Parts: sequence; C-alpha cells; structure tokens
Amino acid sequence: MLLKIRPRRTRSLLLALSCLCAAPVNGADETSFFENLPVVLTVSRLPQAMQDTPGAVTVIDESLIAATGYRDLARLLRLVPGMQVGQERGNDQWVTYHGLGADYPNQMQVLVDGRSVYSPYFFGGADWGALPVALEDIERIEIVRGSDSAAYGSNAFLGVVNILTRHTAAERGSSVSASLGGSGIADATARAVGRHGPLGLRITAQQVRDRGMDGVNDHRELGLLNLRADLRLNPADELTAHLAITRGRRAMGYPGTLFDSGGERTARHHDSSVHLRWRHAPSDDEEWSLSYYHSRERTRDEWFVDSSSNIGVLAGRLPPTWMDYLADAKLIPVDNNRDSRRDNLEFQHHFRSSEATKMLWGAELRRDWLDAPFLFHGQNARSQREWRVFTNLEWRITPQWLSNAGLMVEHIEDDRLRLAPRLFVNWQPSATQTWRLGWSRAWRQPSLFERGADVRIVHQGEVLNYRHLPNPDIRPQRIDALEVGFLGRLDTRTGGSVDVRLFHERIRDLVQRREAQPDGSLSNPPAVQAVLGSTRWENLDSPVRLTGIEYQLRAQPWRDGELIFNHTMIHVSSSERAVRDSVAPYSASLTWLQRHGPWEGSLSVMRMGPIDAGSGYAQGFLYKVPAYTTLDASLGRQLNIAGIPVEVRLSGINLLGRHQELAYRPLQFLARDNHPVTRIGRQIHLSARATF
Repeated sequence: MLLKIRPRRTRSLLLALSCLCAAPVNGADETSFFENLPVVLTVSRLPQAMQDTPGAVTVIDESLIAATGYRDLARLLRLVPGMQVGQERGNDQWVTYHGLGADYPNQMQVLVDGRSVYSPYFFGGADWGALPVALEDIERIEIVRGSDSAAYGSNAFLGVVNILTRHTAAERGSSVSASLGGSGIADATARAVGRHGPLGLRITAQQVRDRGMDGVNDHRELGLLNLRADLRLNPADELTAHLAITRGRRAMGYPGTLFDSGGERTARHHDSSVHLRWRHAPSDDEEWSLSYYHSRERTRDEWFVDSSSNIGVLAGRLPPTWMDYLADAKLIPVDNNRDSRRDNLEFQHHFRSSEATKMLWGAELRRDWLDAPFLFHGQNARSQREWRVFTNLEWRITPQWLSNAGLMVEHIEDDRLRLAPRLFVNWQPSATQTWRLGWSRAWRQPSLFERGADVRIVHQGEVLNYRHLPNPDIRPQRIDALEVGFLGRLDTRTGGSVDVRLFHERIRDLVQRREAQPDGSLSNPPAVQAVLGSTRWENLDSPVRLTGIEYQLRAQPWRDGELIFNHTMIHVSSSERAVRDSVAPYSASLTWLQRHGPWEGSLSVMRMGPIDAGSGYAQGFLYKVPAYTTLDASLGRQLNIAGIPVEVRLSGINLLGRHQELAYRPLQFLARDNHPVTRIGRQIHLSARATF
C-alpha cells in the first residue's frame, strides 16, 4: 500500500527526507547528542536511552510544561506528532493518536506513575478533565507513538501516555500558586514538601474553577488532594505510596438538542485511589518491583428529557399523529449515576543477563467492577477479570545493531487467550544517528459499555427510545503495525535534531458505533425512536489502513531560543466514509521557546485538518469539523521578593478567536447550513507562583 500524498503536501515530505540526508554520517565525536537524550521507562518497561527504544517516543519535560502556561494537561499533547486533540466545550477534552476516536476515545493507554486511569465507568476512556494529578507535580510525560500492547496490553492499542510525577528527593521546595483570568478562571495550588531521614513527603492541594465557553452551560469546579511518600528502607529497597482524591462539579448539556436528549445539568464526581509500590534494586542492572492499586470512581449525573422539545424544527418531517404525540409534553427522568472500582496487582523484574542483553518479565492481575443501571438496563453490577504476562528482551548484537523482542500474553474475561508480539531492530551507524525498523501486533478488547450497553429512555413503562443495544458477539479489534523511524542530529552548530516515524497500520474488526434496529417489541415505534434511532457497537467487515509520516524538528538557531516543529500526514483507506472522515489528514504545530534574562516566553501556532470528531448521535447525520488554526502564548518573569523566588506569568489560548474543534451531533443536526454551533474561544489568565 503506497502512501497517497497530495502535491501540496509533497514539499513537506521532501523537506523531512532532505533533513535526514543532511545528517552527518561520520559523527563519532558527537557523543554528547545521545548522552543528552533522556532515559525513558515506558516503551518496553526497561530503562532505555531514547535511541534504543523499540518505537517512537516523545518526552514533554517540566520546563516545557511550565513555559506553555497551560492549565490542562491534554493541551500539551497538541505539541506531539500524530496526536489529534480537541475540545467540545471548556471542560471536555478529546484525545486520540491518529484519530479513529469515538465519543470517548479509548485506544491509547493513559498512566499516572504506572497506574492506569482508563476508567471503567468513563466508557473505557480517560476523563482528561479530571485527571488525578497537578501539573506542578509532573516531572515529565512520556508518549509512545504507536502500538505498545506488547508492554501494556489491550488499552495500549495505538499508544501510551505515561505521566510521571517528581520523586520527593528531587523536589526543590514547597510552593503556592494562583491564577485569575477571563471566563471565571480562579485556580489555587499549594504544595508542601518535606523530608525526615529516609522519608520524603509531598502533599498537593488544588482548586480549579472556570466558566468554560461563553453562552454555554459549562462551568467547572474541581478539587484535588494528592499525597506522595517515598521511604528508603535501605540502599536496595524503597516503598512509594500515592494517594489521590478528586471531587468536582461540571456543567454539561445544551439547550435545544433533539428531544432535549443532552439536557442541561450539573454532574458531580468523587474519585479516589491508593497506589503502593515496592522496589528492590540489588544493583544498577537489576530491579524487582511489586505494586498494587485500588481506585474508585463515583458520578452523579441526572436530568430530564423533554419529549416536546424541537416540535417547531421537526414540523413537516413527521406525520401529524406523531406531532400530536410529541405535543403532549413528557418530562422523562434520566438517572445516569455510575459507580466503579478497580483492583490491580502487578509484578515485574528486569536485569542484565550479560554484557549484551537486558531482560524484563512480569505479570498483572486486574478486576473491574461497574454499577451503572442506566447504561445496562435492568442488569446488576457488572465485573470483568483479566490477567497478563509480559516480557521484553534487549540484545546488543554488535556496537551498531540493537534488537528488541517483546510479547504480551493476555486473557480478558469472555474472550480467548491473545498474544501481542513486537520485534524491532535499531541500527546506529554513528553517534548522532539511529534508524529503527519494527513490526507489532496488538488487540483491543471491547469495553464493558461497548459489549453490553443497553440504554433505554422509558416513560411510564413505555420505551420511547432504545439509544444503545448490546452486542455480546462483538470481537476484539486487531492492529498490525509496521514502522520505519529515524532519530538524529541535523546540525552540530545549532543543536538541531529530527525524529521521524513512517508508519503503515492495518486494523481489522475496528469497533464502530453504527445504526441498529431493535427487536420486534417496537413494531410501532414512537416519534422519539423514529427520529433518534438506535445504535450499537459493531465490528467493521473490511480492514482499515492508516499510512503516513510524522516528524518533529527541533533547532536552537540563536541563544536561549528553541523552535519545535511537528507535522503529521495520514492517508486512510476504508470502505466506510465515517471512518475515513474520523482521521484528520494532517496536523502541524510550531512552537517558539525563548529566554532572555529573567524573562521566559512561548508561542505556539497549531493547525488541524478537517475531521469528523465529536460525541452524541443523530440518525443518518454525518458532519465534518472544518480545519482550523489556533494560537497560544505565554510570557513569564522571574522575580525575587524578600528573598523568595516568584514567577509571574500571563498566558492565553485560542488567541485567534472562536472556532469549532468537536461537534455535539444532536445539536449540530439542528443547525442551519451546517454552521458550527459548538465553538471555543479565548482564555487569558494571569498566574503567580512562589517557591519556599
């Protein structure tokens, strides 16, 4: 399958390839290039230098996080090649790698210090608007660009985002910070750090508030309490404990949706987790670890559906008898309350078996429990058990050749045993270059919701709408991925570097939300059912192919300044228009970072191609969000007030004005001339932080 690239994009591809050709081949004296690259932990679970990993990885460090001035972690991922990120409203983030995201994207594993935050109640995805971590606590974020199921199992189908918080021994002191700005922004964070002998402790308390988008029921109030404790028992053993509690209120819904199906309301959530880890490192080349975590998530989400809504809009589209039926207003209560729990036990061991080989193996057990009467009509709480065994072997064949072989053996309840293998070879012809060639196979299990969803709108015993139908026969989707990558220095004078990934991904049995027909119990469907229809999650009969290139160019063309350019082009091959439209054909970003004495600033311009992305369903309705460009900026200054370091920063996002990034389809369906109805606008805030 050849990559089809339109002529106007060819220049960018030729530029990237010419940069590769320009990289010096004889650079044995430039060892500092690879020495300065970070050691990453995520790709194979082995500590590896970036040039040795079996796959592409991007690292966002704490300095970049601070320089952007962002309030939301998901926005940082817009600066990563291949990531497609959007907002439907102020407090909802939609994050995918290479698109293919449904209402709640669930094809990329998300970890906080190794704990999965993919939520059983959040339809198998991550709740980016309420992640249990403060940006100030993050040391770095490692993003694996490409399937990593060989290391993390089913949810790592298209990649991994691993958020790593700072060890207490690396902390520089306690701090307080506050932010105020437009749209009701009022944030406050307090961090207390202390050490007592072998014990390090950090407590973080944070409150986040804003009104979100103007003219929309979109306010948010989030409270977070985090605790991390690191106890050094002896030179070889350490215990780490994480405790996280989040409580929040978020406004949701829109007025005027089809039959008020996404009615305005305020949802409340209360989440908590405890994560314990023991590490035993008898030498620099060996480590044993054992971890356990328990998490619980509770959401209260209730509203009323008004069946008489939209009568004027639907006039002429429905028979008169149905219009009379709707005119008899019915307020139907919807109880979308959910409660979930997860218990997870994991063991792993990595060691150097010889001068040329490193080995890792481990196992994981998990149990998910979910009680959601609205999502599973008339059913008791559901649970799912799974186990997996994994291994990875790194073998230095020669000084220039390195191989990585990984395998995940996984069993999830109600499915057979699945194998996820990976094989990569890295060629390092010089101290400033590494080429990477690899293949992997991965599976993604349908979530509890995708397999068993049975959502009905019921009034006085009458089913007005079967919103979701279960599909117990749904199959796991499979991906076979082939990639060629390059990592190297471009110019020894400016410190330029390039990271390129060429990929071909073939997905079989892709899980998609599709129109479905309920059984004969609705032979005379009411008007609500006739307009809204029914859906269920099904497997596509034909394969989906993603072929493309993504790259990042970094350069330091002048003193204390850096330019970061990301560009991705993807061609989608599928028999389904909805699938083809669900991947943006291109995305790009250019970030300028600059220091000048006590001043520090960043400027990012981002371009996203057209994409069918959003949430909700309107029968027979397809809509593609237009391409858009957005601009973010931040400017900070370091001060010293009475001997206390203080940073003052002014930051803004979406500075080019209002635009649409995602669509709420039931509302967009009612718009005239497809005019975008869900648009986000500027947010500007001023923050101050003092460190003690």
